[in-house]
Amino acid sequence: MTFVEPPHPAGDSFGYQDNPLENTLSNSKKESQKIPADDLYSFINDFPALLWRIEIARARIEFLNSNTDVAPGVDGTLLLKNIAYRNKVLLPEDLHLLETFMESVREGKNAATIFRVNTKDAAISWLKLTGTINLKDPRYYYGYLLNADDTVSVIKGVLGRDLELQLMIEDADNPVLLVEYDAQRVICANPAAKELFGLTEADLRHLPFHELHCHTLKQPLEPVLKELPLSRKWVGKLKYLSTDGNNVITAETVVRYLVHKERRLIRISLQNPRVNKTPDPSVSASSAQDLEALAQSLTPLHTMDKIMETCLASPVISAQCDAILFSDIQVRKNMVTVYGAGVPFPGVKENETFSYKGTIAEDINRYALDHLVVDDTQDSIKPIDWALFVPRGIRSYFAMPFYSRKVLRTVLILCSTTPGHFAGRSTDDFLPMFRTINTAIRAWRRHHRR
Repeated sequence: MTFVEPPHPAGDSFGYQDNPLENTLSNSKKESQKIPADDLYSFINDFPALLWRIEIARARIEFLNSNTDVAPGVDGTLLLKNIAYRNKVLLPEDLHLLETFMESVREGKNAATIFRVNTKDAAISWLKLTGTINLKDPRYYYGYLLNADDTVSVIKGVLGRDLELQLMIEDADNPVLLVEYDAQRVICANPAAKELFGLTEADLRHLPFHELHCHTLKQPLEPVLKELPLSRKWVGKLKYLSTDGNNVITAETVVRYLVHKERRLIRISLQNPRVNKTPDPSVSASSAQDLEALAQSLTPLHTMDKIMETCLASPVISAQCDAILFSDIQVRKNMVTVYGAGVPFPGVKENETFSYKGTIAEDINRYALDHLVVDDTQDSIKPIDWALFVPRGIRSYFAMPFYSRKVLRTVLILCSTTPGHFAGRSTDDFLPMFRTINTAIRAWRRHHRR
């Protein structure tokens, strides 16, 4: 392996030693027995960056390969060693970045930075400097100096592309959102949309669209979006939720599919939005009148399929979910029998039976939960989610247990085809409604025992 001995101008901030790699490789011989030394040498020589290490206590730098030309006319070894050379080539406003990095080296802290240098072509190059302590031998600090011009160009392209997208909707008078089609993430919002939803720039960095869209049983958006690449446009009334959860927004909505520089997007334009305060869910979902009507309709029923269908037909429940399930728990028999109603569960009323192990009930029992929310079943590792929910398109659910003589007997589950539909909800939101259903379930058990 060939190492380049750089010149030693006055003002070196570190000493220099040629070819320290022999000792480094011999010390790690046991760890690298499966990789031939020649292959390691070849990799280090060919690595497209200047590799180096610093002996912290002695402030001595060593270079592990000869890739010193980190930018046109810029010597990486001098840049790291010589303060005068560093001050000459770095842009003055970036000097503090390299000085902060060197301070991290002296303190033995992992560090990374990126800065700009002037090249011989009177151009600007971006360099990335990364380093880490050697945990096996903390006396040494290893790192590399890399030309990052290509990476910076990509980043600038992405930023520029997003700026173009922002300009596409900036002048619209009505609220407009741009959503990434594949990730279903809001990437841009014009001033009217930011004001309407209470959006900040921080929100727009990681905001899933489903957090703004209020899913309703009558008009689910998921099938609309699935067909959008073919239909290109959809118009209809949708409901939304402000980011603070305090306002429900209803608006005639124009949804368009478009492609911008190979990026698939959805443009969502809200026409004449109407804002209403969000009702207290414990009040709106559990009004005494609606619950009394549900209780009366359940009283004469003695078959579970009828009980489930009647529950889902009630506005108290249908406004909350796409489907409802009742799990009849028999822990001693290691058995859970599931009954349900709703379009995703056409066959569940035939009393599907599952092993207790791996069910929602087992998790509730094990961790003494008063409720369980799953925001996305496709991220779950519970067997029951993949056996019962995922194949039927259920993406999120809210489950609440009920006990008899301190033994778990019932789990009631509200299901949605939308991810995150029950995020932020608590037992108080559904308790009166679930108690009404549980009363009917207890009557059903007593009837069948007789």
